[in-house]
Amino acid sequence: MMKMTRPNLRRNLTPVLLLLFTVFFKAMVVDIRGNQTSYIHGAIKLNLTGNQPRPQPTRLKYPLRNTTTINTTDTTDTTDTTDNDVAYNENGSVSGGHWEYIAEVHVPYNFSYQVCMDTHIHQADCNKTVSCAEDLMNWRYYGNDNKPYQRFDVDGFRTRMRNRRIIFVGDSTARQQVEALIWTLGHDKVDWEVSERPRRLTGGNCPTRRFCMIDELSNIKICYQHMGTMAAKMYLDGNYTLVHSSRIDGDTSCLLYDSTIGEFSKFDLVFVQGVVWWAGLPKVLNSTTSPFEWVAGIVPIIYKDAMGALLSKLSQRTKTILVLGQVGTSCRNKTAPEQYSLDDIPDLYNWNLAPRMWNALLGVIDESALDVQVIDAREPVMQSVHAHPSSLNDCLHFCMNSAAVNIYLDIYWNEVFSQYEHSGHLKE
Repeated sequence: MMKMTRPNLRRNLTPVLLLLFTVFFKAMVVDIRGNQTSYIHGAIKLNLTGNQPRPQPTRLKYPLRNTTTINTTDTTDTTDTTDNDVAYNENGSVSGGHWEYIAEVHVPYNFSYQVCMDTHIHQADCNKTVSCAEDLMNWRYYGNDNKPYQRFDVDGFRTRMRNRRIIFVGDSTARQQVEALIWTLGHDKVDWEVSERPRRLTGGNCPTRRFCMIDELSNIKICYQHMGTMAAKMYLDGNYTLVHSSRIDGDTSCLLYDSTIGEFSKFDLVFVQGVVWWAGLPKVLNSTTSPFEWVAGIVPIIYKDAMGALLSKLSQRTKTILVLGQVGTSCRNKTAPEQYSLDDIPDLYNWNLAPRMWNALLGVIDESALDVQVIDAREPVMQSVHAHPSSLNDCLHFCMNSAAVNIYLDIYWNEVFSQYEHSGHLKE
């Protein structure tokens, strides 16, 4: 056997190395957007740097991040969300405000466990509040003008909303607002009218029902409808697939059906709020075909597509309000409010995905010029780390005997309800 010398070895290996380099180069595409580098192997897009830009810790102004571009079943075009600044209510008295403890304060209602049991939509809101401190109503919110933020006006609400129909569509945080509203109106017993669950087009019942009651003094119909997560399409990315309907118990995509939108159009005002259920999708849908990290990367896209479709359909038919509210916080052993920053949102249950979802949806509203009013309640509610039933390890829901849950109603009064004339028409 001929012994191969070092020059001969190099000469014989050169073609092989060139061939391997060519194959490797064709299989790998480098895509650079800003500081983010992605490698596409086959059709699967993998983020190898892990250097996702963090949102700035400003209170009410959130820059849109670059989102992952993926292929979908209904289009061959892919677009990137460019960096933009989208801000709402930046000059309103809610932004830049703070809470102060007031020893003697007028409260909208005195929480009663018995009244809660006679009026609740979900019993957990009653049971958890029993563990809460008793003075949570003593906190008063002051706006950026250092003046007490104007409280919800019961008589004004009844006068301006007389004969109107109002529905709150969202998760359990929206449900708590409806319960607080009926107590503020003085109701101590409610026999809710509960709708049937809608039928899915694919068969079976959709896990959402509508709870309605009438405030007889003003003939105002007040309703709540549960919204879990939705998807407007199926998402494909190489060997990865996200079929949202596999989340049987949490899939409320039936809310996007024309028949459901038709029901919503019967209401004069539709409040929409929800983000935390989407944050849980990576864990719920985690599988070999939809792994955790991949789902987490596209959650903002799923949220934007589904919520954008819902808001677009609703806003063409009725007055539509998008509410930006609370996500989970770090609330253990907290006895007073704290200043709020996006950096403070914990990664528990992937709550820290919320800013990316908000940014993506606000971008759609802005770019598509949707006729949607945006209510930004994040500052006062996210400061309220002290107002959760933390002893029960719940840092998402509010204690029902707190000013924190009622600040939503205050904001709705100032930014929505008070804008109507006594006749029920919007002021010019």
